[in-house]
Amino acid sequence: MRTRASGAFIAALLLPATAQAQAVKLAPGEEAAFSLDGRAPGEVRRAPATPTPFEVAVGREFAGLTPPKAPVPEAAPLPNDAGLPPMPVPDPGKLRFRFLLVPGAGHALLIVHNGYRQALLYRARIWAKGGNGPTDVCLVMPGKPGIEHWPYAIAAIEVSAFELVDWKPEDGVPCK
Repeated sequence: MRTRASGAFIAALLLPATAQAQAVKLAPGEEAAFSLDGRAPGEVRRAPATPTPFEVAVGREFAGLTPPKAPVPEAAPLPNDAGLPPMPVPDPGKLRFRFLLVPGAGHALLIVHNGYRQALLYRARIWAKGGNGPTDVCLVMPGKPGIEHWPYAIAAIEVSAFELVDWKPEDGVPCK
């Protein structure tokens, strides 16, 4: 019985390592860029995430809105998007995740640049308010950035389960 328990324990230790190898965890003010190797990130390049004029404007815009009371089933277009600086263009064949805190608001933003010709689905887990758990995120359209907003500070975010899927505008931008 002891050998069997030890074997189960060793197997349990090996499984999370495999799952962690396919996840990318970010701290506030950090970005990670990579290409996908199937559904897993290739070499991850990390760098400080200094907010761009677009990200600063988006942070201000979201900080002034009343947050929804429950997860939303579909992404909404940015309000007042005509008054925002130009949206950055993602690097072809790359994903870039930028995790930022909104200065003076205590809010968090995740900007996801999708440089692929297919839409991106992924999962996210957040560390906030003394605990951690999964959070809903929205599909990221091909060749565009997607923006996730939380009306509170987040200590860390982990993204995983990356999947590129065919997409047409009439499919909408579902969140789950």
